[in-house]
Amino acid sequence: MSRDIFADAARRHAHALPGHVLLAAELCYIPTSLLAVDVLAEEAEEIDAAQKYALAAMLNGIDTVEDLELFMGLTPEDTALTVASLLRSEFVDYRPPAPGSPRVLSMLPNGLEAARDAHVRRPKATTIQVSYDRLTRVVTNWRKNKLIRAGVAKKSRAILLPQQSAVDIEESDLSITSITSAIDGYTRSGFKVLGVIGVTESRSFFRDAILLVYRDIDSSSVRLGIELDGQWSETHLAALDRIDAVSKLGISSASEISYEQADDSGPRLNRDEVIAIQAALSDNENTEPDATKDQLDRAAIRWLSMADHPAWLDDALSGPKRRLLIISPWITSSVVDRQFVGRLENLARSADVTIFWGFGDNTKSDERALRSLYDAANRSTRLAIVKVNDTHAKVLVSDTYYVKTSFNWLSFRGDASRKYRQEEGDLVNDQVLADRAYDRYMQENCAFALEVVGNLPPKYRPNVDFSEPATSPVTSPESSYRAEAIPQPSQSEKKKAALELLTVGAVVSGTIKNVTNFGAFVDLGDIDGLIHISQLANRRIDHPSDIVDVGDSVTVLVQAIDRERERVSLSLKAVPQ
Repeated sequence: MSRDIFADAARRHAHALPGHVLLAAELCYIPTSLLAVDVLAEEAEEIDAAQKYALAAMLNGIDTVEDLELFMGLTPEDTALTVASLLRSEFVDYRPPAPGSPRVLSMLPNGLEAARDAHVRRPKATTIQVSYDRLTRVVTNWRKNKLIRAGVAKKSRAILLPQQSAVDIEESDLSITSITSAIDGYTRSGFKVLGVIGVTESRSFFRDAILLVYRDIDSSSVRLGIELDGQWSETHLAALDRIDAVSKLGISSASEISYEQADDSGPRLNRDEVIAIQAALSDNENTEPDATKDQLDRAAIRWLSMADHPAWLDDALSGPKRRLLIISPWITSSVVDRQFVGRLENLARSADVTIFWGFGDNTKSDERALRSLYDAANRSTRLAIVKVNDTHAKVLVSDTYYVKTSFNWLSFRGDASRKYRQEEGDLVNDQVLADRAYDRYMQENCAFALEVVGNLPPKYRPNVDFSEPATSPVTSPESSYRAEAIPQPSQSEKKKAALELLTVGAVVSGTIKNVTNFGAFVDLGDIDGLIHISQLANRRIDHPSDIVDVGDSVTVLVQAIDRERERVSLSLKAVPQ
């Protein structure tokens, strides 16, 4: 399973809208209100043992206080208290059947019902808390601990979806059925809503989801879809269409498709053939692999959609044994985050890793992401970050395959302009062709190097020529190809660096390190985070071990960061299978 939940969502729903191609899968937030709903409810309450046995005795024919006292073996005082409580609850009557006759105990209708199920039901006014999706305008079963505060959502890079209407929620908008459905599973048994009598709304919340951006194959028009908790949402698709969310969010699609095919010959599956195969697999996702999937695997060269690329990038960060080459004009922290850098540095312990980047004035690149890569290169002996003047190429080369594409490998997520291109590429799945492409791209790009941070593979170091003045900062060949080991940062420095790279609202992966009564600690690399027990599930759980175990790989959402105390609060997104 991919470590990237967005890549997984893209592959699951790449063919969800017939006649459309998927352009992007990004974090988004759904506007949500927290409602305090005043309701009239009927609640079942357990009656005490003395009342239960007294009612059972009366069902068996006992109708005097004296006989009840003998039957239950109570003192006269305790029997009197029990009878008094039954009278207050209107379960029994204690009057003479006729003038001059002795008093007798008689069962009333409420007492008869209580005697049968040992419960009493009383209508009463109470207040319950539910969440309300302001995009679809429906009550949901989202728990408060799964909602994001507005301040946190607005500080993140995520897309904030519009609400359907700014009109306040009123009692008439809330049905008994919707309220009952929303609280089902986490209220005590026997709780039945009879009516809504008031509502107080707080709009300062959002719910995280994955926004899927699609382009019509025959035009540049765009549609939006939503994956919520791993499931496609037809309700949100309809709501987004209804309010024209594409226009409100300023999302558009570039009409041109800039796609240069791989310049190698061999059996090739084109766009239409690949889409047809993938659509067939998507329709039969629960079936065993068959000849249809084998057709994709056997193709020496095949077309890749946008949805395919993140998974190949993920594979390239963990699969290679010998090398990894990435060429990307821009580098941003939306992709090159703490987790990405950690995986890259880990790969460079056993394989040669080289990144070429640079285009124009480089204003699209992120200084924070570059600095984290430079720091990693300075700690490693087999990682090099190479700046070139202008590279239009977008290439990934692993051990046995390479991809030539229009996909921006290191900046494909979080475009501030919200103008999405139909990114496409070619996968060349051949060892000989991959070797040839690696050598060609390494030699060509080293010749145009302006700056090298870290260590290039020895074979290609002579290709670097610094005879031309380079832009600052530049690492000279002497300092790049160092013979002495650079002092490694302390654990405290690593921890501070990891905290700087981490952002509230980010979705990251980690490993469960420890499980306690109050939550689970997650190893995020150079720093740990805590998932409080209330953030592990949508239901009440007795212990965190009901959900996770030590060693589990998990996907989490960063809820809060206390850099001064070096603490990170998390909520659970997924436990990979």
